[in-house]
Amino acid sequence: MAIYHARVKTFSRAKGHSSVAAAAYRAGLLLVDEKTGARHDYCRRGGVVETRCVVPTDAPDWSMVPARLWCAAEHAERRKDATVAREFEIALPHELDDDQRSALAAELTRALVDRYQFAAQASIHSPDAKGGLNWHLHVLATTRRLDADGLADKTRELDGGPAGRAEVEWVREMVARVTNAHLAAAQVGAQVDHRSLEAQAAAAMARGDVVSAALLSRRPTKHVGKNAAALARRGEDTERAALNAAIQEENYEEFEKLLQTFEREGRAMASTDGHGLEQARRDRRRANPRGVDLTLPGGGQMRGVQGIAGLTVGQIAVPPRSPGPSTQDLFGEAVQLWLDDALATVIDLLKNARRFLEDHASRLAAFADHSRLRTDLRELIKRLKTLRRWATERGRRQLAERHALKLLHRAEHSLEEFVESNPKPADGTEKDWARRRGRRLAAIEQRLAALKAAREARSPEAEAACEQRLVSAVEAVEAWSSHLLKNYPLESDSLPPAFGPVDSAKLSAEAAKPPPPKPRLH
Repeated sequence: MAIYHARVKTFSRAKGHSSVAAAAYRAGLLLVDEKTGARHDYCRRGGVVETRCVVPTDAPDWSMVPARLWCAAEHAERRKDATVAREFEIALPHELDDDQRSALAAELTRALVDRYQFAAQASIHSPDAKGGLNWHLHVLATTRRLDADGLADKTRELDGGPAGRAEVEWVREMVARVTNAHLAAAQVGAQVDHRSLEAQAAAAMARGDVVSAALLSRRPTKHVGKNAAALARRGEDTERAALNAAIQEENYEEFEKLLQTFEREGRAMASTDGHGLEQARRDRRRANPRGVDLTLPGGGQMRGVQGIAGLTVGQIAVPPRSPGPSTQDLFGEAVQLWLDDALATVIDLLKNARRFLEDHASRLAAFADHSRLRTDLRELIKRLKTLRRWATERGRRQLAERHALKLLHRAEHSLEEFVESNPKPADGTEKDWARRRGRRLAAIEQRLAALKAAREARSPEAEAACEQRLVSAVEAVEAWSSHLLKNYPLESDSLPPAFGPVDSAKLSAEAAKPPPPKPRLH
């Protein structure tokens, strides 16, 4: 399913931003800021598919060269808090091939340049992960219009207020319209919609489509961001990911209630677009365990229901319900977490968990069809992940302190090398020398602040709080494992309850020990 995303943001000197640095990073180039002398080298950066400069028809030739364009943009701004660049970040459909995405990016950029008469650098980026779908376009634009004489007046209509909001809405609508045109030309059935869920639901209600309106009235998830996404790929929990999981679970439950209501009222019907059983099965295998897709009248798609088209009031196709991970898969994930080296320091305290998971094959055979088992296993996995995080927290904080100290030493060495290689000049270049030295001093200050924060995270109070989190995580796993032993008992469980209060002193001593070395294979 094609995903819609369009965002506008600015780069400001007040926040330490540089348009030259932003352009170099997005294009994967080496650019030198003539104003400050700073070099921004991103030639080795991966993921940049193509970069092009798009300018008004009467613009000078030098504006097509990124090195000259962005240095001119920096020189044109006098204020120390000036906005030096504006960026339009746009998702590109993964259903298109490279040539089709390139054509779409060129048309989107040209539409922006024609409307605002600024100069723009358009860079297509591929997904970070292998096989990923996050193709996207960065359109970095000057904040001034460009004519035959160079950079001129500011594009104030984009600065904010009612006029700015109206322009952003035009940009969002234009992106959706152009993207849908290219999807249609490529004979891709998917479409995108720039409107909010609330606006889409209101439009569905206005045309009498109660079903679509109800499905569109779900809570939207929050943007995760690259840092939280990287943590998730490493198996670490984040607050935003947990919030989105709760929202998706709530939306799924509401959706299930809606389906049950229609089933009771006898309004379950076959899909009007010939969406057969085999196709539904293929869609289910491709779908998210909790995410489903809605096909709206006219071909538009949304996350909600899969295999539904042309919905009208009183007419709904019951979608195939994606089962998600099997009970066997969930047991396997829980066992893998149990065997993780990170839990080696607390493994002796997890007696209920051991009793439950060591007989997992017997439990799987006895309770595989139990309606609540998968939900209960998901909760156990969630608690084991939390325990793994806090069991390794002390080591992570130690590594963070060592890394911060290492970076501080590098910054201090850089200052020493600069002073030795560049004695203070006596001529008129003293100001430039002081600025270059000041950057190195500022770097030392930043490294000192980072080291201070890392050491504060290892203070006795912070260590005590970390230890208490670990104790709570152990108790949570054991309490839930006790609950599982009662709900899914085997004869081998006829032992006295193993769970009791956790000895925090013993736990602290165990956590302080290094994990046992992994066996070496000869």
